[in-house]
Amino acid sequence: MDTSDHYRRFAEFEKILVAPYKLAEDCTHQISTRHQKLLIEKFYTLDDCVVREIIGKKLSGRNRKDLDDVAEKTGMMLRSCRRQFDNIKRVFKLIEEASAPLISTIENFFLLSDGLSRKYAVIVFLLLNRFETNKRKLNYMTAEDFYTCGFAMMQHWSSNPAMPGVE
Repeated sequence: MDTSDHYRRFAEFEKILVAPYKLAEDCTHQISTRHQKLLIEKFYTLDDCVVREIIGKKLSGRNRKDLDDVAEKTGMMLRSCRRQFDNIKRVFKLIEEASAPLISTIENFFLLSDGLSRKYAVIVFLLLNRFETNKRKLNYMTAEDFYTCGFAMMQHWSSNPAMPGVE
């Protein structure tokens, strides 16, 4: 296989990975369950430096266009920044319409591990509650700091028991 074949195959997988449960039903690509999980996990992986730049912004088309600034600031490839932005937006839209617990909803729909589902749940929680993370006083905080604080707020301060995702 040459490089162009890999890009073509990835383009095919990318269409399926937006709804990972379809991967199990896909007859075109017969992949073992273990490799399916690995592929899904890699596609939805988050880079903390990119997340830190995204969480304080609305998930609008305008901000998607400005991801080249995020790529430059973080040293990540623009394609990776767009993938992460689109994945966060996809999870956000699902949760916005769901009434079930966050973490289990993300785990079940996107077939993600518990750890990655928790990260997405915290990001969605912060975005839904419009936390302003881009204030100058908060510049020293890392994505990991926001995951920790956000998860604590989800567990202890959320008034809607369906929102926290903590069973």
